[in-house]
Amino acid sequence: MQVVSELVEIKNNGNPTTEYIEKELTKLNISPLRWAIVDVNDTIYKVSAANLKE
Repeated sequence: MQVVSELVEIKNNGNPTTEYIEKELTKLNISPLRWAIVDVNDTIYKVSAANLKE
């Protein structure tokens, strides 16, 4: 297994719950080991995620 750091953009829904962010990461084929929102604007969240790849 390998951990790869990725920076992705997720649609800003106005309510950044853990469930919402992890669901959106899963849609992007990211298996998040950990993640953090690193930037926010009116339309997107920029999320830094540690992706666990096999």
